[in-house]
Amino acid sequence: MTELIYGLIGGTALLMYGVDKMGDGLEKASGEMMKKMLSVLTGRIWSAFLVGTFLTALVQSSTAVTVLTVGFVNAGLMNFSQAIGIIYGANIGTTITAQLMALSFDFKLTDIALPILGIGFGINFFSKNKTAKNIGNAIMGFGMMFLGLKILNSGVPYMEHSKTLRYFFETYASVPVIGILLGAFATAMVHSSSATVGLVMILGKANLINLKSAVCIMLGDNIGTCITAQLASLTGNINARRTAWAHTIYNISGVLIAALILPQFVHAIQIVTNYIQPNADIGAQIANSHTIFNVLSALIFLPITKYYVRFLETIIKDKGPNYESPSIYLDKLLLDTPVAAFKAIISEITRGAEISEQMLKDVMEAFYDNELDKINKVHEYEETVNQMQKDITTYIVELSKRALSDSGSIMVPAMITSINNIERIGDHAEDIVKLIEIKVEKKLVFSNEAIDELHELQNVVIKMYDNTIKVLKEKDIPLLIETLKLEDKADDLCKEFSNAHVKRLENGTCSVESGIIFLNIITHFERIADHIYKICLASKDELQGIPRNN
Repeated sequence: MTELIYGLIGGTALLMYGVDKMGDGLEKASGEMMKKMLSVLTGRIWSAFLVGTFLTALVQSSTAVTVLTVGFVNAGLMNFSQAIGIIYGANIGTTITAQLMALSFDFKLTDIALPILGIGFGINFFSKNKTAKNIGNAIMGFGMMFLGLKILNSGVPYMEHSKTLRYFFETYASVPVIGILLGAFATAMVHSSSATVGLVMILGKANLINLKSAVCIMLGDNIGTCITAQLASLTGNINARRTAWAHTIYNISGVLIAALILPQFVHAIQIVTNYIQPNADIGAQIANSHTIFNVLSALIFLPITKYYVRFLETIIKDKGPNYESPSIYLDKLLLDTPVAAFKAIISEITRGAEISEQMLKDVMEAFYDNELDKINKVHEYEETVNQMQKDITTYIVELSKRALSDSGSIMVPAMITSINNIERIGDHAEDIVKLIEIKVEKKLVFSNEAIDELHELQNVVIKMYDNTIKVLKEKDIPLLIETLKLEDKADDLCKEFSNAHVKRLENGTCSVESGIIFLNIITHFERIADHIYKICLASKDELQGIPRNN
């Protein structure tokens, strides 16, 4: 009995670690290709589906692909519909591991686990090439996975004669609901549906569970694997949350459909397996159940994806611009993917620009209406922008510790400068708030000419803002050129209005106190325009990774 317990513990640990090491090695070896395919080759739902299937079959980790997909959606590198297609494919691609496990029993691959492990170690130890080292790690993972299966398989005779194990599985695991919950819990704990399926195969070979019970646990696996994506989406934006829920609802829906027709589904698995692999054992049937379930789920959902997207957009609503949260795009999962991390930073800087623009609008509305209540939100926005500056700077520092390309090295200082400019705009808005408080407290009056001039100057600066935000999002070069010209116009208006106001003071049209506040606001607008100009200018070159061409 002691030997059985030790074998179960050690074999399970090796199996789980092997699956994880194999997936990690393959992911790192093909990382750049995976990231490029995810961000570029996913235009249509069918291409996204095929990319998801291929990449997950390659790296053997649906969790890695799904989590990276959530991060890409969060950073704006792909849209929600593309992400759903990748999820469909990722569920199918991950079933390859289960098929390899089934083949390892049929072709006695478990007997060569140690040589495979040795070969992988040799490649990793002696190779100086990073990709080759990762491939060596992946091969070591294969060896450990097969060795774990071999150790677990050696315990099959003991498990077959264990009354306690037999009682547990016959009494509890044979109940479909309990089997599904057992599979979901086990997979949520180990973060690997493949490892759980491998354990189910061993239980099946020990005759502790029949195919029906094995299928129920397998169905639970597909629910448990959603946990990691849900955790990855907690700090993400609305599309990241929708992506995680798309994965969860998709898997749960497939499980419910299969559970409702469980006897027919089990019978279909037997028929398909006997047709493809005559005289196959329960291990092959379990592996095939995993594959068939995910293929059928994809075939059901692919034609209705458009309606599925609408459904998710309806039940998971966007609450509008989020100006309270310090950061929503800076996902730590993207730090090892610089192209996605840089995109996330740009998205965060763009959001900071939108917040500071709203601050300026609210401040001037309070000025015109003499209502101090309208500036309460400005203080909250200022705190948000200040925290955003800290978060973005910290994130960039962490990103800089990775190996960056030449273009990435150019983008880093430009991004820090851009968020600093946004933070300074917030400071100017706060300074205008203090002037408004003096205006309201002393009941100062401004001439219609002064109010009209402020409106005109504000409209120019807001137009610069709108253009810059659009340039950051869409790289619209004509708008960029227009914005640079508007900065000159803002400077000219500031000089013109300052001179006009001095004349009004000389004529007695405005009081001295009102005149001081007016001139200070003009000065703040001139500096705000300068900061917007710098952000827009950076978006032309440095924020694109291009050295500035003076």
